[in-house]
Amino acid sequence: MASEHHPPPPTRVRNLYAVDGAPTDRLPPQDIEAEQAVLGGMLLSADAIGEVVNVLDPGDYYRPAHETIHRAIRDLHHAGQPVDPIILTAELSKRGDLTRIGGPAYVHGLVNAVPTAANAEYYAEIVRNKARLRRLVEHGTRLVEWASAPGADPEEVGTVAVTQVRELAAPEHSALDSNRAEESPSGAVPNPLYDPAPDLRRPNRPGPTPHPAVFCGWLGETVRELDPTTEADPVAVLVNLMSAAGAIIGRRPHLWIGNDRHPALLWALTVGATSAGRKGSATSTAKRPLATAFPEFFGPDHTPRGLNSGEGLIEYVKDDDSDNASRASLDKRLWVVESEYAVTMSRGRREGSSLPGVLRQAWDGEDLGSMVRNSMKATNPHIAILGHITPDEFRAKMQDSEMAGGTYNRFLPIFCHRNLILPESRGADPQLINNLAHAWRTVLNDAAKVDEVKISAEARALYRDEIYPALTEDSASGALAEFTARAAPYTLRAAMVYALCDQVDTIQEEHMNAAWHLINYAHATAAHLVGSGSGDPKLDKLAAAVRKAGAEGLTGNDIHRLFKNDRKAERERLMTALLEQPGYTRRQRASGGRPTTVLAYAG
Repeated sequence: MASEHHPPPPTRVRNLYAVDGAPTDRLPPQDIEAEQAVLGGMLLSADAIGEVVNVLDPGDYYRPAHETIHRAIRDLHHAGQPVDPIILTAELSKRGDLTRIGGPAYVHGLVNAVPTAANAEYYAEIVRNKARLRRLVEHGTRLVEWASAPGADPEEVGTVAVTQVRELAAPEHSALDSNRAEESPSGAVPNPLYDPAPDLRRPNRPGPTPHPAVFCGWLGETVRELDPTTEADPVAVLVNLMSAAGAIIGRRPHLWIGNDRHPALLWALTVGATSAGRKGSATSTAKRPLATAFPEFFGPDHTPRGLNSGEGLIEYVKDDDSDNASRASLDKRLWVVESEYAVTMSRGRREGSSLPGVLRQAWDGEDLGSMVRNSMKATNPHIAILGHITPDEFRAKMQDSEMAGGTYNRFLPIFCHRNLILPESRGADPQLINNLAHAWRTVLNDAAKVDEVKISAEARALYRDEIYPALTEDSASGALAEFTARAAPYTLRAAMVYALCDQVDTIQEEHMNAAWHLINYAHATAAHLVGSGSGDPKLDKLAAAVRKAGAEGLTGNDIHRLFKNDRKAERERLMTALLEQPGYTRRQRASGGRPTTVLAYAG
């Protein structure tokens, strides 16, 4: 980009980094002061971050420490977190990079050295141009070496030279372009199981999409192996695997949350349209390798169908001390797949139904009993439940009284949709299934021998400092709040299943992070389903703030403060999207001078 299109260079900032050794004019093209000005501007303004990342790739910096700092700032910003020297210092420390970049003093010095963030983009283009010059020098030096080598072919060297110079001389060429090509259209991290790709036919997705971090460890590897063989949604296959694996593992592994003992149980509702949801396909895809590994488990004793009543569920695992006791009475593991969960919801609403109470006991891992039949009880049950339901059925059956009963917040709602179009698929190759089954047999047999599951220091810090505050500060209300009320214990339960499936007895940071993203996806699903949200967390945040503002509404300044780390274009996108939802309006509010435009909710 030509320099004449920009304002005159601002006053140079103080140099914080002295380069020892050879004179400056003998160094590769670089401008340390401009690099510092870019980073200082990014620390002063969220708008500057957005401008810089559109111009500059982290690899364009001459000093490696500046590349490290840029990546940390960009990652924090993309995660929706505020960025300042204190937050950045903590992030660099967590990554183990703080000492290497020069310590806290260097980070704070970047801000002190730059007078304004207004020229961050100008300096970013200086840094990018220097990087392009360095690449030209590097390739030129390499060409000299190739041409000087004994036996060099002049035609071959000439062809390489022309190709490389043409590419490097392109006006907009930079490493940023290749990075953009790898990113999804939204600018989020690459999500290979969902992003468009050559030779793949993906239908339009009418709901939220999970973060790629949920496909962690052995669970994620299994999903990726099976994905090309099924039209089912990968996240639905994942939760089926987690739910079934937790049931197979059994009651012995556990996690203490306060004074409550939590088993490795995950209950989920896969929610998708009858034709496009592929809910049954997700269950059969996950079940196939597990049933091959544990054929004795996938029979009527351990995988019953139909939740008719609380007594009916207890019947499968009731205590029986007789000589001819059934296998289920001795081995009380169940994986219940309910393909018509709307029917179950209706049964639970009947007056006097024992089903909701028994379900609550089962999720908690408590002994089961019935007030209707005092003689019927089941000690030490281990029951996982997975239900299928359509969005319309879910909305039609959902009642505030049902939610308040505390039954349905024990299920993780998981939106699912057909993810591939495979008209001629014949499923997974038997050899693949056998290979996966062999590994799963070892994984789950080892997991069943674990007692108390521990949490690593890094995972505990992530949960304590980031996850738990976000969960407890959730502003959701009404049905959405009921559905997310157990998000904190569910995060730890899911992290436990991830760890056990990785054959470790300690939850690591990657397991905690995967569980957190899975819970976030369940939250987005709940918002999408109950009509209190869109599946877009930022849009839901704006909607909640507008509702809370009441008749006064939110002004542009209010919205700017609410999303201070987002650029103007993003704030406008959110306002436009909100106005497309029923009940939200834009109107004028009288003030001392000119009327103020506000967003309000009319109901």
